[in-house]
Amino acid sequence: MQSSPEKLTGAYAVTITLLCLSTLFFGQFSRDLWTPDEPRVAAISLEMSRTGDFVIPRLSGRAFIEKPPLFFAVSAGFIRMLGKYADPAQAIRLAVALFGVATLLMTFLLAKRLYGTTDGLIAAALLSTMIGFAQTFHWIRVDAALCFFVMAAVWSFAEARLGGRPWFLLLAGLFTAGAFLTKGPIGPVLTAIPCAAMFIFRPEVKEGSANRSTIFFYMAGLLVFILAAGAWIILLRLHGGEELWHEWFWVNQVGRLTGTAAAKGHIRTGKPFYYLVQTAADTMPWFPLVLIWAGTIVKNMVKHSPVSKKDIFLFAWAAGILVLLSLSATKRGIYMAPLLPAFALMGASILQEIGYPRGVKGYLTAWIWICTGLLALFALIPFVAGFLPHKIPAPVILFLKTVHSGNILAGLGVIICLYLISTTRKTGVDIKAAIFVTAFLYIGIWSVPARAVNTVKRMKNDFTSFVSRIPENARPRIAGFNLNETMLGCFYYYSDWAVPRVSNVFRVNRILSGKDKQFDSIIINKDGSRSRALEFINKTIYIPWQIIQETHTGNPKHSRRIFLITGRTQKGIPAK
Repeated sequence: MQSSPEKLTGAYAVTITLLCLSTLFFGQFSRDLWTPDEPRVAAISLEMSRTGDFVIPRLSGRAFIEKPPLFFAVSAGFIRMLGKYADPAQAIRLAVALFGVATLLMTFLLAKRLYGTTDGLIAAALLSTMIGFAQTFHWIRVDAALCFFVMAAVWSFAEARLGGRPWFLLLAGLFTAGAFLTKGPIGPVLTAIPCAAMFIFRPEVKEGSANRSTIFFYMAGLLVFILAAGAWIILLRLHGGEELWHEWFWVNQVGRLTGTAAAKGHIRTGKPFYYLVQTAADTMPWFPLVLIWAGTIVKNMVKHSPVSKKDIFLFAWAAGILVLLSLSATKRGIYMAPLLPAFALMGASILQEIGYPRGVKGYLTAWIWICTGLLALFALIPFVAGFLPHKIPAPVILFLKTVHSGNILAGLGVIICLYLISTTRKTGVDIKAAIFVTAFLYIGIWSVPARAVNTVKRMKNDFTSFVSRIPENARPRIAGFNLNETMLGCFYYYSDWAVPRVSNVFRVNRILSGKDKQFDSIIINKDGSRSRALEFINKTIYIPWQIIQETHTGNPKHSRRIFLITGRTQKGIPAK
C-alpha cells in the first residue's frame, strides 16, 4: 500500500478540469439525431418551441406525457434563443452539455464538503470519464436534466445538514421539484434516498432557537417542492383532463414500476442482477476503485473495525437506489445515471483514505497503454481502413479512409500518453495521469469512430428525400400506420410534418379501398429487412395495394423500412 495521491497543483487542476469539461462538448454538434430516443425528444422540444405550450409536451401534434415538461421546456428555450445561430438539435445538445457541466459542479461541491477540494476535483474528474456519464450527456434525453437536479438537491441538502446553512433546504426543495418535473415521481425518490442517508451525520447547528429555525426551513423546503411540483400537476389536470392525467400517472408512472405498462417497453422481469452488471459497465474504467472501496467496507465490517460515516452514507445511497431500481419491472441502463456521482465519490474516497492499494498502479499503467493503443488506432486508421472487413458499411469505410482533424487529435493524444508513461516510470502512474489520458481517449472516440458511426445512423437525408417526393397537396390525405415514436419524431423534426395516425387495421383497408372520407393513402413503417416489411404489409392489408414511395434509414442490415402505399383501384399519388 502506497501513499495517498499527490495534491493537485493549481495549473494541473485547471488543465485537468478544462480537459474533462471538453469531453462533454466533443461529438455534440457534428452528428445527426441518433436512436434511441433522440428523434422523439428533439421533435417534442422543437414542437414545444413553436407552440409555446410548456405544460403538455406533444409529439407530432398529439399529447406525449410519459415525462413531465421541464427538460423539453429548457430545450425549447435554447432552440428559441439560438435559432439564428444553430439548428434545433445543436441547441438542445448545448443544453445537454451544460446540464453535464452543472452535474460535475454539483459532484465537486458535494465531494469538497465531504473530503476537501482536491478530492472534489478527483471525484468530478472520475465522473466525467465514466462510460455511463459520457453516454448520458451525449444523447438528447431527459436523464441529463434528471442527473443535475438530483445532484443539486443532494448537495443543497448537504450544505444544510453538514454545513450548518439550513436556508439551503429551500434550494433542496426547488431542485427536488426540478427532478420531479423532469421525470416524474422517480426524481424525488432518487433524491430522498441519499438525503435520508445523510441523517447519520450530526448537523452543525446550535441548540435552542437555531433548532427551531432549522425545523422551519425543513417545512419551508417541503412547501417549495409541493408548490413547484403541484403547480404542474394542477395545470395538467386542468388543461389535459382526466384521461390525460390517468395516462400520465397510472399508465406511465405506476405502470412502469409494476410492469403493467408493457407497451411502453423496457420491461425486464426475472433479472435481479441487471443493475449490478450495469454498474460494472457504466463506471468503467474506474470500476476497480469501486470494487476496492466495497471490499474495504466489507472487510472492516467483518473485522468489526470502525466504518466512517461518509462510507456508510455512500453505501446507503448506492444500495438504496440499486435495490429500488432492481425491484422495478422496468429496467434500462440509463436509469442508473443519477447514481454515477456516488460511485465517483467512492473512487475518490478510497484514494483519499488508503492511497493506492496493491495492484492499482499496475492497473492504471495497463489502462494508459490501452488508451495509447486505441488512440494510435484512431490516428492511423486512414492508412488501414481499406483492410477492414467488407461487412462494415461502405460509408463508414469511406469516412475512415479520410484524414481529418480527429486523426490529428488522436495522434496528439498518443504523444501525451507516451510522455506520461515516460515521466512516471519511476514513481508509477497515478490517478491524475490516468484521468488525463482517459479524457483524451473520449475526445478521440467522439472525433473518429463516433463520426464514422454517424454516417450510417443519420436519418435526415433519407427522410427529407422521401417526403420531398410526395406532393404537398397530397400530404393531408395521408395517414400513418405502425409508425413508432422515432418515426413520428423524424417526420416532424426533419420535414415539419405531423403525420396523422390510425391504429385500426380495418380502417387501413378502408382507406386503401377509397372509402375513407379523410385519407386515401398510408405510410407504413416496419423495422428489419425489406422482405420482412413486405410480409408484415401483406398480413395487414387484404385488398390490392401498390407502393408509391419507399426508403430505409440506418444500417441497411438493421434498417427501418418506410413505405407510402395506396390501393390499386385508386389513381395513386404521382411521384415528383
